[in-house]
Amino acid sequence: MTEEERKYREELEKENDGAIEIDENLDVAGNDLQAFANELGEHEKSKKKRFFNKFGGKGDEKAHREIKELEEKLAKLDEQIKLKDEKIAELEGSVKSLVAENRNQKTRIENEFRSKIKFAVEDFFKDFITVKDDFDKAMEFIPKSEEAESDPFIQGIKHLGAKFDNICNKHGLVCISSIGEKFDPAIHQAMSMINVDGKEANEIVAEYVKCYKLHDRVIRPAMVVVASGIPATKPEETKVEEPAEAEENKVEEQAETTENVSETAENNEENGNC
Repeated sequence: MTEEERKYREELEKENDGAIEIDENLDVAGNDLQAFANELGEHEKSKKKRFFNKFGGKGDEKAHREIKELEEKLAKLDEQIKLKDEKIAELEGSVKSLVAENRNQKTRIENEFRSKIKFAVEDFFKDFITVKDDFDKAMEFIPKSEEAESDPFIQGIKHLGAKFDNICNKHGLVCISSIGEKFDPAIHQAMSMINVDGKEANEIVAEYVKCYKLHDRVIRPAMVVVASGIPATKPEETKVEEPAEAEENKVEEQAETTENVSETAENNEENGNC
């Protein structure tokens, strides 16, 4: 409050010592107290009205300026709150992305670890199947006779082969036979293609080595011979050669003809003919 405002307020308060003159002879008890209170309130309002009429313009301008400053501060605070909300949303998105990436990485590592455990013996079986191939070839030379069936050594070899197969199946190693099957590039490797009667195109007719799979992974494809689907061509018929006697008769006829021509030429010279 300025000095001028303060002085004017003091002058208003000094008027009648800030009170309304009351007639001493007035019988207050006999009059309406409510009317007296209303008159006292109107007097107070009159003083405030005279004060604000003189200084109200300046007060309104100051209040308007303060309100404007407060509004600007509120606008700045709203902008800051908006920026903070956007930053929080951005950080929430980053956190969600990191959590999802961490979960995916964890799942990928677990799958890779399980796969490594599952195929830990792959290198061993790659070497083992070469020995198994030799063993299977040796089994093919066992004689098919009653004596061989009763031979304890041969029976022991067969038992050993069956035990090999059981152990391989137990650990997920499976042998796949390809004879008579259609060519599949996922498990077969074609070594050659030949024409075979009665065989369809891409049908496997021979097998050098068998296919082996460890669980669901091919560790060695089968090396096979594939039918082309074209019938085999028959050899051309050879011409029958003439017998030796016919050849000799032909030579003799040519010799006789030559002698006759020579005799005719000599007779012509003796007779003087050209």
